Amino acid sequence: MKIYRHDLLVCTISLALSLGWGSASLIAQQPADVIFHNGKILTVDGNFTIAQAIAIRGNQVAAVGQNAQILAMRGSDTQVIDLRGRTVIPGLVDTHRHIYGAAESYGTNLTPHQRRRYPLDWRAVRTKDDLLNQIKTYLGRYDFQPGQWIYFTGNPQNKDQARILFDELNKTDLGSVTPDNPILLGLGIPDFNGFLANAKAMDMIFTQHGDFIRKYGRYWIDKAGQPDGHVEPPASRLFLPFTYDRPAEMLGPLYKMEHEELHSMGVTTVGTRLPKDATAGYEWLHARGELKLRLGKGMVEPFGNVTDLSPGNPEFKTLKAQMTGGDDFLWVTGIGPTAVDGQNSRACTDLKREGEWTQLDSWFPVGQCHTDTEYKGAPARAANISGNYFRDWLFASGREGLRFANVHVSGDRAVAQLLTIFEQVAQQHGPESVRNWGLDHCVLVNPRDFERAARLGIFMSCFPGRSINGENEGIARAYGEQYVHEMASPMKSMIDKGVRVVFESDTNVYEWVDIEVMINRKDKNGKVWGPQEMLDRPTALRTITQWAADYMLKGDKLGSLTAGKLADLVVLDKDYMTIPVDQISEIVPQLTMVDGEIVYMQTGFATEYGSLRPAGAIVSTYQELIQRRGQGRCDGCGG
Repeated sequence: MKIYRHDLLVCTISLALSLGWGSASLIAQQPADVIFHNGKILTVDGNFTIAQAIAIRGNQVAAVGQNAQILAMRGSDTQVIDLRGRTVIPGLVDTHRHIYGAAESYGTNLTPHQRRRYPLDWRAVRTKDDLLNQIKTYLGRYDFQPGQWIYFTGNPQNKDQARILFDELNKTDLGSVTPDNPILLGLGIPDFNGFLANAKAMDMIFTQHGDFIRKYGRYWIDKAGQPDGHVEPPASRLFLPFTYDRPAEMLGPLYKMEHEELHSMGVTTVGTRLPKDATAGYEWLHARGELKLRLGKGMVEPFGNVTDLSPGNPEFKTLKAQMTGGDDFLWVTGIGPTAVDGQNSRACTDLKREGEWTQLDSWFPVGQCHTDTEYKGAPARAANISGNYFRDWLFASGREGLRFANVHVSGDRAVAQLLTIFEQVAQQHGPESVRNWGLDHCVLVNPRDFERAARLGIFMSCFPGRSINGENEGIARAYGEQYVHEMASPMKSMIDKGVRVVFESDTNVYEWVDIEVMINRKDKNGKVWGPQEMLDRPTALRTITQWAADYMLKGDKLGSLTAGKLADLVVLDKDYMTIPVDQISEIVPQLTMVDGEIVYMQTGFATEYGSLRPAGAIVSTYQELIQRRGQGRCDGCGG
């Protein structure tokens, strides 16, 4: 292995500082590019060391230590920033956030034709003809080419509308609108969990993958035993590649706007599921040097579209190469099913439902239990199938070295089923085959499964904010309050049992609101849920920095402010360690650095440091940035 002089010098300086040797003569050999001093540096290293200053050289942390020690690394061109007592933390790492949705949140001024999404207004729907007439209007408005896939979206607002979508509409109804185009209709649930397809689309998919679908499903049948157009995974995944066809030059600028918003919260790395067109949008930014947010992606398309799971399939070799490829801004963290159950009423659970959660309760009484061998689809509507693709995929993943991560796992039954399958995979392919796999969300986790998760060495990625400010009300209404207290994002109890627990937001909420909830477990009305799950501040910060970086497979480069790691950091306006817990949600990042480059400064901070105007840095506030939502434009996108 080659050791370059620069690397050797950095290692020598790091060792010297760690041993307290920080002599000016040694350090001055290579000055720092940027020094932050006179602050409170929360390194989040193994000892949660707190320093006064930090030096950056290139895109790495050169050293942390006391003021005099680090200032000795100053050169004639070093940028020196007096923190004036402010706190510095590592860049935040959110392990599950749906940032690929920027085309919807930032591009509302784009036409449906530009976004390749055609929203239906369910407020005006009383009969299925009302819905079909809306589809006809779109077909008359835009020039669709024969054979072009068309994706209609929207959510039914009540049970009567859900009944139209699930019980009355079928592939023939949709086919009557246009015989020339394959049509997909959203079911009011995420597209990866189900579609309603017209006859044209069903015929195309069944012609190519009929044997696979008949074996693995899942699809619904009519009274004559024929497919009616409703599909669930893995069959629904065969349709996904046709719905993600938006141009990269449209998505890239919208994503950039969202990245700037994330930087204003101190987020520097995000884990997310990325379909192919979203990936192309980020690659478009990356090629132009404009990708300033680190992205660990869960690949969407392979699951369900790799129909041959045998050891000899060369597709696995390609997927394994993708698992180990990428760079420090765009890489793969998981290749898998994206979700193994639904959300809310569709969460796979062993709990007895005593109340109503959403308008879909009747169709999924125990949830979408995809890993359950007995589950074939909605009750009384599902076709008989002989295989369980989810289970077969997990065994193939363990055999081929593919990682199961970035996967929605909502219900307690789904968690338990997965852990059982993981144990079986580990027994067949060895314990390392499943170590570092991850389950996202922690909506409901039964305490009986904590020790199993710890033994397997997997990650549990939890969204405490959403669990306590959203899911709590539905869980309490449907199953009883005690299950919120015992099973909703039980982060501390899992940590105490040795589980590797990390933080996720899952939504577009202000990041520090959810961080506060990890510590005080209060909902928006001030009620405490599961007080035994309150985390102390160092532990909470670890879940969204070092431990989260481990989940993202970048723990050796990200997550703590230690010599040799990539220079991602955030300057805060308040002392995270000492302010009242209920004020943590009010923390305002003042400066965000990614890869040694200042990418964001809060307006007031920039005014205070008038001479600090890094090229390319956004100077704004979180409030100003979120006001841009819906203002995206795309020239030359068609439509």
